[in-house]
Amino acid sequence: MTFDIVALCRDQPGPGELIAAMRAAGTQLRVNTIDESKLIQLYREDGRLLLSTEGARLVQVPGEAQRLLGVGDAPHPAWWVETHAPGRDPEAEAAARNFTGALIAASGGVSWSTR
Repeated sequence: MTFDIVALCRDQPGPGELIAAMRAAGTQLRVNTIDESKLIQLYREDGRLLLSTEGARLVQVPGEAQRLLGVGDAPHPAWWVETHAPGRDPEAEAAARNFTGALIAASGGVSWSTR
């Protein structure tokens, strides 16, 4: 089972915020992008996947974040950035939390996670 964490950003995260968040996840990580699905993956140097994150999606429906995640203090509208890390991997979970935390620090908002 994966560890899932969602950033509900007040402002749309731009390339600078995404790069800074990737650095916060780990400075020695390799990046892979899958353009057709707007997916960014971060790997350790040994090739082990630490996290996958999707491009930001605008949530315009009032109360939608609360309905889906139970997050009552989410900004409206919000930019939804979903990140997944392999389950039972403390290093991957920490990288995903660091990435999301840096994204929220740069663009405002709140986060939600499966644990």
